[in-house]
Amino acid sequence: MPVPFLILSKEMSCVLHIAVCDPNTGHRAALCDALAKLLFDGADYRFSCFSSGDALLEQQGQEIAFQLVFLEIRLEGPLNGLETAEQLRYRSPGTDIIFLTGAAEYIGAGYRYHAFDFLVKPVSMARLQETVGRYLEERLRRPADFLNVSIQRRSVQLPLHQIYYLESQRRKIVAHMVEDQVEFYGRLDALEELLGPSGFLRCHQSYLVNLRYIRQLGSSSLTLPHNCSLPVSRPYLKSLRSALEPEA
Repeated sequence: MPVPFLILSKEMSCVLHIAVCDPNTGHRAALCDALAKLLFDGADYRFSCFSSGDALLEQQGQEIAFQLVFLEIRLEGPLNGLETAEQLRYRSPGTDIIFLTGAAEYIGAGYRYHAFDFLVKPVSMARLQETVGRYLEERLRRPADFLNVSIQRRSVQLPLHQIYYLESQRRKIVAHMVEDQVEFYGRLDALEELLGPSGFLRCHQSYLVNLRYIRQLGSSSLTLPHNCSLPVSRPYLKSLRSALEPEA
């Protein structure tokens, strides 16, 4: 099994996978070109283009995890844009959707699916720039719901709520999860900074633990589900105790 790579840029926590779903070939190409010009320097992003909702959902259901989808409402095929959005929400709640359409009357229906924004064609560069800039700013402020890793240039999302702890093994990280283990290249220091706002704390030089799974904390070790025990180093004990104390 190939070892996935953890991809971290200076500002973003992962490769930004963007899907553009529009039955018009020219519109798809123009939007991807405009987005490439707008994304800031240093961002690692990849585009995937689709002409139907079925094709988009097939990829999202395999190994690609799109963080942002530009979705035309009036799609051709078995599923229209709204039906595709409903399936996306069910399969990948963390994916942001920006609807595209030439008919403004669909705006109300689109927001039922918690769309990030709604762009009416033709979309000006200024309008697109405003939306993309706001999306990137908001995305940076969000606590992560997933840890994004890439296997053979395909992004895979590891749900944070399924990770018990992360272990550093030289150049590799092992994610110990509820039902599996996943190995990837990375640094625990970078993960500590990235996942701290999401409830992960260092308990040892080699371990980053998900606070929600700590069952017992002692002076030199902690206990996780299934009687799993991790060492606790003295420098991290105080911060762990503080984080686990119930709020007054």
